[in-house]
Amino acid sequence: MMWLKKVPWWVAASVAAVVVSSLGVATTWSYIKTAFRGFGEAIREATPIGFELERLNTELRDLEPEIRRNQRVLAQLEIEEENLAQEVAQLEASQKQLMAQMRNIRAALGGDAPQVQFAGQSYRRSDLERKLAAQMDEFDAREVELQLKRKLLAERQKHREMAQAKVSEYRRQYEQLRIKAESLAAQLKALEAAEAAGSVSFDTSRLARAKDLAREIESRIRVGLRVLDADRIGDQGIPVEADTRSVIERFDERYGRPEGQAAEGGNEI
Repeated sequence: MMWLKKVPWWVAASVAAVVVSSLGVATTWSYIKTAFRGFGEAIREATPIGFELERLNTELRDLEPEIRRNQRVLAQLEIEEENLAQEVAQLEASQKQLMAQMRNIRAALGGDAPQVQFAGQSYRRSDLERKLAAQMDEFDAREVELQLKRKLLAERQKHREMAQAKVSEYRRQYEQLRIKAESLAAQLKALEAAEAAGSVSFDTSRLARAKDLAREIESRIRVGLRVLDADRIGDQGIPVEADTRSVIERFDERYGRPEGQAAEGGNEI
């Protein structure tokens, strides 16, 4: 490889230009990608399986902090939703109580008297009417706030449900990978134990290809035999056993013998 360092750059560039002009840009790039792919596959084949399993376990351990972080975010969303739900419930109860007060005042203002009795006290009618008007304004303002909080609560519930679904799915896939890693580790130990017991080894991929080829050949032979059988049946026709009985016997068998008659060849009664 030392001779490559002695080659001038313009010579290497000229050779590359000639190759590209001869094969084309697409073909040259295809060769380069194929070469790098083969190099990468050779590296993967040379990497011990135990090392790859350790890489997998490292990736799984790196996922655990992310899972815990997202679970904390989900817990925070749940707490915020619970607090907002309590605010909505308290505001609804307050509105219900205020509505009851307004109905009582309205009931007290049913007559035309200038003095009105309400809650054990005497009020001027105009004062009680102003009190009712103020409570109506307060009720309307709270109702706007209540509607906004209800809408916000629905949005937070939806956001929390989506986040919970994502966390659950992420956790499920993580558990599947963890179980798969444990299974692969157990399989690797079994393989190492088998290799330690003896040096017998087989190329299972070649065996699988041979089995596939055998099934393919068997299928082709069976197809050929069926085609051949079909041709023979078509040439010879379907054999039908001839019925040598008389027409009377065939009639009597199919439709029954008339009453008062004996079988063919017998004596009449």
